[in-house]
Amino acid sequence: KQWYQRRVAITAGKNSFKKAGQEFREKRNAQSDGGVEGDLPGKFLAYFPTTAQFNSTFDRALSKLPDGKDLLNQIPRKYWPYLRLSRVDKPIGAWLLFLPGAWGICMAPFGAMSVHLLLLFGIGAVLMRGAGCTINDMYDIDLDKQVIRTRDRPLASGELTKQQATQWLAVQLGVSSLILFSLNTQTIVLGMCSLLLVGTYPLMKRVTDFPQLYLGLTFNLGALMGYSAASGNLGLTPFALYGAGICWTMVYDTIYAHQDKVDDLKVGVKSTALTFGDRTIQICSNFTTAMGLSLFLAGMGGGLGPTYFIASFLSCTMIMRGLSLVNLDDPKSCWEFFIMNRNIGLVILISILMGKIF
Repeated sequence: KQWYQRRVAITAGKNSFKKAGQEFREKRNAQSDGGVEGDLPGKFLAYFPTTAQFNSTFDRALSKLPDGKDLLNQIPRKYWPYLRLSRVDKPIGAWLLFLPGAWGICMAPFGAMSVHLLLLFGIGAVLMRGAGCTINDMYDIDLDKQVIRTRDRPLASGELTKQQATQWLAVQLGVSSLILFSLNTQTIVLGMCSLLLVGTYPLMKRVTDFPQLYLGLTFNLGALMGYSAASGNLGLTPFALYGAGICWTMVYDTIYAHQDKVDDLKVGVKSTALTFGDRTIQICSNFTTAMGLSLFLAGMGGGLGPTYFIASFLSCTMIMRGLSLVNLDDPKSCWEFFIMNRNIGLVILISILMGKIF
């Protein structure tokens, strides 16, 4: 009888805990300020702009820069499928690939003066992102036909053949190699490693529940390459930046993957969105904290001033704010959070530059 009473009490406690957790999530999602009443972190986050407001501010500041669609309009229509295959019309991916490399360049001693390296890494990011997307679509042509968001891609829709995609891939890799071999030997070795990661990443969604982790390893290798290209060596600082970038990718790409979680479940594709499930916000918050700690270590190693530490802290806090507001069942909300990360990366880049001075 006593054993039975203890089991009943334990079960009741578990149910109460689950109910409290559910009530917390409902309140968090219902509150426009991103915090639960009486929740101190939530009240603090309420002082920060919403994701839409944050994005709007940067969109206005960058409005004079040409976007991918402007570029498409300047090129004959017959080449559009190739550029769409490389996602030139959606430059957010190129930004997210370029920014860790720019962090590494600017974090290196005298790296902020290496404008030519920033230019080379910018061009290389566009080309390698395009090559990665081409490889991905060649692997996923059958899967893309089954997913609403991807069925209009050039290979899935039949606008391009695999042979044409292979030829286009060779062009992108060829030009990228010219950039890579203009750098020092250490950076060339890192670049060759990145090619291996780029070529195998599309397979990860079939073999592991954590393909976003592999993407983080791939996308953020630019932090090591940038630092190496600018300084000729490596150390704690670039590896701390690399770690920060991996944690950052785990956050933004997990939220991005929630856009396709229903279709992914149907076709058998794996992702951290499916793996984390209802724990996504909590786990991504932990990754954001780890990102902040890594940025702190990088700043200490780079000898940066207080401006850097303040700005990097605010960047991570803005990610937390976005996590408190995102609706994981709304693809539009997930996309809005995802594109916010270009702006987060730019703030971190600016903070590195400012930290060199102040």
